[in-house]
Amino acid sequence: METSLLAVIGNNVKKYRDRAGLTQAELAERVGVGTAFVSRVERGQKRMRLETVLAFADALQISAGLLFYEENRDAQLQTLVRMLEDQPPEFIDGVIALVRVCLENFEGRGTD
Repeated sequence: METSLLAVIGNNVKKYRDRAGLTQAELAERVGVGTAFVSRVERGQKRMRLETVLAFADALQISAGLLFYEENRDAQLQTLVRMLEDQPPEFIDGVIALVRVCLENFEGRGTD
């Protein structure tokens, strides 16, 4: 079971690193570890302390919960809330308007 959890964490680190447009070296620098460490994490070969997992989540600007599960809608929503926390009300209003447009245009096209 530990191996599968390490693989899930590794796959998620790679997925969110790619989405953030970061190289392994850039992520390593942000986290304060070596590039080889990031590589081993992504391959599911490296266990991390909780503090290191949190550092990865912070560096990737995601909720730590997103690293532990293959798909976790609650963690995704927490990440969205985290991204919006310090934004001014006008910005949040703009995001709401954008989401409404997306829902209107993409609803029923295979999106959940």
